[in-house]
Amino acid sequence: MTFKRDLIRTLSKKNKIILSKYHYDFRGSKLFEKITQQKDYYPTRKEKEILRKIAPKIKKLFKGKLSYVEIGSGAINKISIIINKQVKFYVPIDISYDFIKNSTKKLKKKFPFIKTIPVKADYSKKFKIPTLKNTTKIFFFLGSSIGNFHNKEEISFLKKIKKNIGKNNFLFVGVDLIKSKVILERAYNDRKGYTSKFSMNLINIINKSFNAKLNKKNFYYVGKYNTKLKSIQGFIVSKIRQSFYLNQKKFKLKKNEKIQVEVSNKYTIKSFSSLSKLSGWSPVNYWLDKSKYYSLFLLKS
Repeated sequence: MTFKRDLIRTLSKKNKIILSKYHYDFRGSKLFEKITQQKDYYPTRKEKEILRKIAPKIKKLFKGKLSYVEIGSGAINKISIIINKQVKFYVPIDISYDFIKNSTKKLKKKFPFIKTIPVKADYSKKFKIPTLKNTTKIFFFLGSSIGNFHNKEEISFLKKIKKNIGKNNFLFVGVDLIKSKVILERAYNDRKGYTSKFSMNLINIINKSFNAKLNKKNFYYVGKYNTKLKSIQGFIVSKIRQSFYLNQKKFKLKKNEKIQVEVSNKYTIKSFSSLSKLSGWSPVNYWLDKSKYYSLFLLKS
C-alpha cells in the first residue's frame, strides 16, 4: 500500500514528515470542510468570490461543449459556481472515494444534465482520465493545493499533469498569495480547533493502518508561518519521549520532537507565473479577489 510505504519513508527522515495528501480519509475530509467554513480561513471564501466573478465569462473563454475535471476535488461547492449548460461531463478525482461519491450525488441533483464520473486516485501519481468525447477538457486544481508540495515538487507535479492531459487543454489553479503573518497564522490555527483535529486525525489513520497504538493525548498541533520559506508549516508535536512500531520497524520520538503534517506555500503573481512557465505551461490570465489575498490562474498546456 502506497500510504504505508510513504509513511515509513518520510518518518525515517531526520526531520519527520507525513505528506498532506494522507489527511483525507472520510473523517479528515469532513473536518477540512469545517475548516473552510471558519471566519479566519479566507482561501475558500476568496476563491469562491473569484469563481463568481469569472462564471459569466466562461462562454467567452471556452467555446462548445466542455468537460470539467477537478483534481483533488473534495466537496463540490466551488465547481458548481461555474457550471453552465456547456458542461457535459464532470470528473472529480480524489483519494477519498466515499467522500467524492457522496458529493457527486449532490451535484447530479443540482445539474441533472451533467454526466458525473468520480475517480479514486492519488493525483500526485499518474492517474487515468475517462474518455470524454467531443469536448474541451478544463482541469481544476483549487483550494491552494498547489502550495502543499515540499521542496519545489509543485514544478514536477505540474509537468506530470501537463504530460497526462496532453496539448491544448486548460488548467485553473488556485494560488494563495503572500500576506501578513498574522492573517496567515490565524487561518491555520482556527479558534474552534478544527485544524488541530484535522491534523491529529492522522494519528487515527496511522493506528488504523498499522495498529500502532499511538495516543493522541501525547501530541499537540502547532501551525506557524516560515517567513524565509514563504510557507505555512503545520506540525504535530510529541509531548513526551515515546516509541511505536510500523510494520515491525521501530520509531522513536523525543520530547518536543515535531512531525511536519502540513505545508502551504505562498506566492506572488510573478513567482507563480514564473513557476508555471518553468513547468511548461502558458499562463493565459489570472484573477484576484477584492482584497488581493488570493488568485486564480488559467494555464494552457
